[in-house]
Amino acid sequence: WGGKRHVSPLLDLVNADSQGDAHETKLEDSEDVNQKLAVTRASRRVGKGEQVFENYAQPNYLLFAYHGFLLEDNANDCALLDGLFIRRNDPGAKSAHLLRSRTPTFCIRDLASIEELAHFLRIKHGLSAENSSGSNLDDDVRPLLIEVLEGRVARLMEATSNGVNKETFALPRVHFMKQMVKNDLMHFQHALKTHVLVQN
Repeated sequence: WGGKRHVSPLLDLVNADSQGDAHETKLEDSEDVNQKLAVTRASRRVGKGEQVFENYAQPNYLLFAYHGFLLEDNANDCALLDGLFIRRNDPGAKSAHLLRSRTPTFCIRDLASIEELAHFLRIKHGLSAENSSGSNLDDDVRPLLIEVLEGRVARLMEATSNGVNKETFALPRVHFMKQMVKNDLMHFQHALKTHVLVQN
């Protein structure tokens, strides 16, 4: 609140899931005029004796990085795609100001995320802003998308094929990372098959 981090110890006791609306914690006035209360209201009906869950509305890579867990069926999950940037000698370097960042990250999960990636690649490679249909996806940018996404798929496939001994795999962090790699692989393969490799 107010641009500062706060500790809400009891809120950390609530388990997470991805059902219902995202949680929202607000500061509200208390009876003591010198104090505020941190209030989080349930985003769905909770019956007597039923466990209360909180929806962080975050993909698994953020849940793991900031909270140390993953959600099995996370409706907000995506594959983090980062490491792309515009160099000074790229054909579109002079148009980099049209982007929100010269080193963006993408949360690959749906057509909108592929359109964002395509927009970045168009600018990076000096292609026209978009085609006559108003979409960033066309035959000019499609090979660039395929190269980026297939490159990620290949890296993830390699990561999954590397053997891990039973003792190491039993470590919770290794198990979580294997699950994230599996999920990311699924998201990248789905994006390729559903949005990039299909011809309109």
